[in-house]
Amino acid sequence: MKKTLLPIVLASILGPSLAQAQANDYIVSTEAVFSSEYVFRGVKEAGPTVMPAVEIQSRGNPGGDMYLGAWAAMPARGDFENEVNAYAGFDAELQHNFFVDIGAAYYHFPMRGPANILDDTIEPYLGLRMEEIADSFFSGGGYVFYDIDKSFTVEGFVEYSQPFEGGIPATLDLGAFLGYTDEDRRFEEDHTYYGAYATIPYQLNEVATLTAGVHYMGRSGLDNTPIDSSRDFVYWTAGLNLQY
Repeated sequence: MKKTLLPIVLASILGPSLAQAQANDYIVSTEAVFSSEYVFRGVKEAGPTVMPAVEIQSRGNPGGDMYLGAWAAMPARGDFENEVNAYAGFDAELQHNFFVDIGAAYYHFPMRGPANILDDTIEPYLGLRMEEIADSFFSGGGYVFYDIDKSFTVEGFVEYSQPFEGGIPATLDLGAFLGYTDEDRRFEEDHTYYGAYATIPYQLNEVATLTAGVHYMGRSGLDNTPIDSSRDFVYWTAGLNLQY
């Protein structure tokens, strides 16, 4: 989700191999996102944060596609710790527009010392989703996550994507989600989280897409949270995605 390398740098490193990746029916994506808040499942993890990411995914395989990626959260303020995640999975179409997604994520927190309050962990997941429901612009689905150290999470979502008219290469993407975490591994309490968002991805060219959005996330539960007593968060994001 790269602790120190932005996706643009990664793209330049991967550059010589991108043509070969395409020839082998793979897609390589790199992304750099700035978020005014980093909120995860209803809990604020950090303030302004840079989030670089890189992913490689197979495409066009009859039985399904495999993917492998990494993502990082690098807070702009020094009082929050960095987070580096790696993930891998398999995504397959079971029936027309009905998909199953199975994989696992590894959460790594490189800081050690008083500021570190989370240990590294692995979280397998299983998801089902329906795209273009009834040939509409709606999609939806649900995921189950199991943190092997403690927590169990279930989350459902619905999304709507409307293309702009007049030949504008952009869409208006709206979404909402609802989740429940049993025995949260940080605070050891159950809680429910929910949210909604609106984003506009604008395709600059065949490779680059610029996306801006506004997000809301709230929660119920975690009455004894020692870090942040806030329950509702509104924040914005802006990012650039490069896909080869």
